[in-house]
Amino acid sequence: MNRKIKMISLSLLLAATIVLPFTGCSQKTNDSTSTNSSTTDQTNMPPTYKDVVFATVNNDNGDKRDLKMNIFKPQDKTEATPVLVYIHGGGWAMGDYQGDDAPKDLNASNDSLKNQTDRPTGQMAGDNASSYKIFKSILNNGIAFVSIDYRLNSEAVFPAQIYDVKGAIRYLRAHAEEYGLDPDKIAVCGTSAGAHLAAELATTGDVDELEGDVGGNLDYSSKVIACVDFYGPTDLLTMSTEMDPSLQSHEDAVATHDSIDANESKLLGFAEEGQGVGVLREIRDKNDISSPYWDKVKLAELASPINNVTSDDPPMFMAHGGQDTLVPIQQSLRLREALNKAGVENTFMSNSEAPHGYQGEDVNNAAITWVTNKLLSK
Repeated sequence: MNRKIKMISLSLLLAATIVLPFTGCSQKTNDSTSTNSSTTDQTNMPPTYKDVVFATVNNDNGDKRDLKMNIFKPQDKTEATPVLVYIHGGGWAMGDYQGDDAPKDLNASNDSLKNQTDRPTGQMAGDNASSYKIFKSILNNGIAFVSIDYRLNSEAVFPAQIYDVKGAIRYLRAHAEEYGLDPDKIAVCGTSAGAHLAAELATTGDVDELEGDVGGNLDYSSKVIACVDFYGPTDLLTMSTEMDPSLQSHEDAVATHDSIDANESKLLGFAEEGQGVGVLREIRDKNDISSPYWDKVKLAELASPINNVTSDDPPMFMAHGGQDTLVPIQQSLRLREALNKAGVENTFMSNSEAPHGYQGEDVNNAAITWVTNKLLSK
């Protein structure tokens, strides 16, 4: 297999962007697929199918929880359309499937209002586009947009979250005819914690241990044909050690990622006194298989997409800002190296001035064009 790495420099206003595509066995696409199929901007349209319950699950405390999704069909499309599934960010600790389409009136629920005000990702000054709206713009290209729910780390520990995501994909396939979707053309995207789950989904299509049975439909596959990862964690055990000290002090990085208050620690169910991701990393580094916490070390490794990459994974588009003070850019660079080594097609873009949030129009447009081409290719 011929492998080729190309470096393309794009100029951004006030920023430099690096594009590094890697191509293994790729399929030729028609450039025309990147053009909008409609002259009407559909990013403000309401859901075609709203608050669809795709599964009912139990939180770790025993409470029942409905998992929901909003399904948006592009206007004037009656045939089965490809699908882009969006997974929200928020440190696995906040946010929901409604995104910018959450109720905005004074009677909205507290949870919905919280989702609007506590945005999980930052934005560059002067730009109002959220990641949700950026990915929802895929509707303009004749592709359905689906935003899905999952249990937060305060509700259940991993692998509940990936079980939920895979249950959503299976549901869409099982009900594709009902909603006018193409079950063979489903891609996934996400930002931050949502990107972690998107990459975890993309790299674990053959890992039975992470399939679960959420929502049933077990006769259907949870695999996707492409993945867009915007600044997502890829190795839960190395977030603090890979942070650039010029962006965040080591002490702050340890407090953010290694302590019992860290969202990663809560995600893994390892947030009691004397615990935390930092403890798991130390056990891992010592290869202390006699530790009573060794099972948590293995869980952290299983929850890290970088450890699950295989040659049959779908193509991936990754974007990560050079000024990210929450998720180290090294997380995306190492995932790219793993994909390259496995021969998996991928493209990486970095806006050198971007924070943990808005990546700039060049990056956004490139990502939408890339995933559109993947979904509309024959």
